[in-house]
Amino acid sequence: MRPEAPFYVGRTRPSAIGWTRIGITLIGGALMAVLIAQRLDLLPALIILALFAALALWTWMGQWTRFIVDEHGVTVSLGGFWPQRPWPLADFRLVQLRRFDASHAGATLGGYGWRRARIRPAQPHEITPVGGGKVFTLDDIKSPYRVLATGPGTMVEIIGREGTHYLLDAEDPQATAAAVDQAIRARR
Repeated sequence: MRPEAPFYVGRTRPSAIGWTRIGITLIGGALMAVLIAQRLDLLPALIILALFAALALWTWMGQWTRFIVDEHGVTVSLGGFWPQRPWPLADFRLVQLRRFDASHAGATLGGYGWRRARIRPAQPHEITPVGGGKVFTLDDIKSPYRVLATGPGTMVEIIGREGTHYLLDAEDPQATAAAVDQAIRARR
């Protein structure tokens, strides 16, 4: 019997690394604005301050998100309010949990936040199957991914059918993976 399509709402939050990036951006912008205000005029300083504040806001929005898993796939809303184009359910082959250790996460992911990346394939010991699924590893040296990662740890890895894969760093990866698995099974 085919299960009903789920409606699951999850979220991501910045890790200590994300908050550090946001803080450094704000402090760097404030220092530049003070230096420019001392040397030049107040207007360029305010423009610099506004640019750095916008960059910090964008960094925050790329890590503080809300997402919905439903019959369409996974729809991520940056900042919790700006929905992006859904990751299409028709492109999902299977879902599994993938562990990224702190010592290798930065080098493997290449950065944190909402973005595209090329990521090395997982080793079998880094993967946990979801439901009755199998462990799936890729053959490519680096594969294209759509990524929403906020820090090291266990993430939801969705293997795609058409060459693009998805990586989601949910607050509750087990519940998110179960919802994605249910959505995939409901589509079949």
